[in-house]
Amino acid sequence: MSTQPEVAPVVGPLFDRVADALLASGATLGLPIAEYDMDRHGVRITVGFTYDGPAIEGLVIVELPAVESAFSATHHGSMATIDDSWRAVNDAITERGVTAVGPCREVYLQSESEDQADWITELQQPVSAN
Repeated sequence: MSTQPEVAPVVGPLFDRVADALLASGATLGLPIAEYDMDRHGVRITVGFTYDGPAIEGLVIVELPAVESAFSATHHGSMATIDDSWRAVNDAITERGVTAVGPCREVYLQSESEDQADWITELQQPVSAN
């Protein structure tokens, strides 16, 4: 699984499960974030919301590690075209002679509406100098 049409049917339900558990515990949903860790075996997807409360049964609280250097870009609009934005990020990484390292992240800055035309997603790819 590595393209948007393959990822979307997995990510949405994962976010729904986490949101349902948070809301059932009385928590407020924070900023949604997804982390994609890709290797030759596929992709491991971690989804969640910013949260600093107590443990919630059925959820694993993960603290995303800070990164020293990353390329980031802002994607406006539908998730159907996010592959184009990721391609631009990867092209910029290659052009600058650095290497993508570690999982990439998507921070959904604006994603409340059903119509994804107004969504704003920050793309983050950690890098290291060659």
